[in-house]
Amino acid sequence: MKKLALMLVLLIVTVVPVLAQAVTPEAAQKYRLKDVPDDHWAAGAVYDLVNLGVTKGYPDGTYRGNKPITRFETAIFLSKLAKALDGEDLKTELKAVRDQIAEIKSAPKESLRVSGGYEGIWKVGNILSSATANRGGVASYRLVATAAREFSDSADIKINLDTMDYGYLDDGSTGQTGRGMLAADLLDMESNLKLDLASLRLTNPVNLKLTYGPGPKQHQTDPTGILPSEVGVVYWRPETGISLSTSLLGATVTGGYYSLQGRTLEVDGRINNSWVNGSVSYVFERLNSLKVELAGDYISKGLMSADDRTIKARVGLLAPLGKKAEAETTVALGHAPSRMMVAGRLSLNDPWDTGTVMTVRAAKVGSEYINDRIADSRLYDLAGYDYFERPLENGTVNIGGELVQQVSDRAKLIGKGDLRLSGDYKYEGAKARLTAQGSILYNVAPNVNLETAYRVYQDKSLNDTSDLAAFGLQYRF
Repeated sequence: MKKLALMLVLLIVTVVPVLAQAVTPEAAQKYRLKDVPDDHWAAGAVYDLVNLGVTKGYPDGTYRGNKPITRFETAIFLSKLAKALDGEDLKTELKAVRDQIAEIKSAPKESLRVSGGYEGIWKVGNILSSATANRGGVASYRLVATAAREFSDSADIKINLDTMDYGYLDDGSTGQTGRGMLAADLLDMESNLKLDLASLRLTNPVNLKLTYGPGPKQHQTDPTGILPSEVGVVYWRPETGISLSTSLLGATVTGGYYSLQGRTLEVDGRINNSWVNGSVSYVFERLNSLKVELAGDYISKGLMSADDRTIKARVGLLAPLGKKAEAETTVALGHAPSRMMVAGRLSLNDPWDTGTVMTVRAAKVGSEYINDRIADSRLYDLAGYDYFERPLENGTVNIGGELVQQVSDRAKLIGKGDLRLSGDYKYEGAKARLTAQGSILYNVAPNVNLETAYRVYQDKSLNDTSDLAAFGLQYRF
């Protein structure tokens, strides 16, 4: 699809301007689009295509230049463009396009690319909560950076740095010796290779990924006593392992092996647990692009022990509901309801053309779904997360949602919340809690955002309600 888009752009750039020279000013005035005024930066190119008969926009007289183009629309566009051009001229221009694409591919790669982001944030906790709670402020930072080297179209390497919660405290859970585990905790590496295995009758390349990392890290305690809503937040980090993915008979097939070293690194570096996962997904184009995925996980003690092990299987369905909505459901199988999990998601992408994006999620986790082997391996994502990056827990019902409203080109409003109930759908017990947050994100300059937020957190286990206000600046580079 990327190649098709690139060819389309180059074709328009090289061919249309030449043919447009033959269009008279009188012809250009015959048809005007409501949302493409003459002073628009793309007006010339749009009306060149109109005068060639390639497009006339939509029946209501609009062009909708910011609307994504579908494959069907692309096919019609190219067909009309081919008919508008002379056959021999088209062949010449296509050859020129192919030559330009080959030139782009053969161009030398950048020796090193550095990207990432920095966030400085100030938080004040327990502003309006009960008088018994601690009240105070915390200033923190988080730096995420990636250094990437692309050796060719089929090989690259990345080194990532993530300071996680080191920016304001160390709760003792980020490594065996806290801040001393800089290299083991904050750095990870990823290498990607694209293998051509045509000799093995595999028509599609096999993508090989090698990763070395600490695995997910969880912020487990709150030494400050003023930020209880951030306890349990997980910073996603890659595991140490190897994975393969390819397309086979129209399906996407993936598989991998990862060494898991538990919450605390062993002194001798031995593997505490092994994790093998795999999935097969297929998109049924005739069923409105319904995607079906079958996945499995095998977690065992040490290096593939047959005595202490856990096996999980999941079935997932992703169904587009028109162009602006989709629904997803996942069922984790088990021999008893207590070892199962059911989750669902409904997303609406600007259904009323007002810049509104909404997502609602729900999940019910069995009381024994996450066993000791999984918990010790830090496989938090087997059950999923809420909207505050906290893992779902056994014996709970979780309901959450997020609403993003684009106010202007630079500003957006973001609201999100999560409600955790007991397994019998009651807002009571030690695991019941409610978290709600509203924020404003404003783009003050290119790659610089300012965000303000207010959060309310009620935890039944603490029998108290806390809150926090936050103000921060985000930089992207």
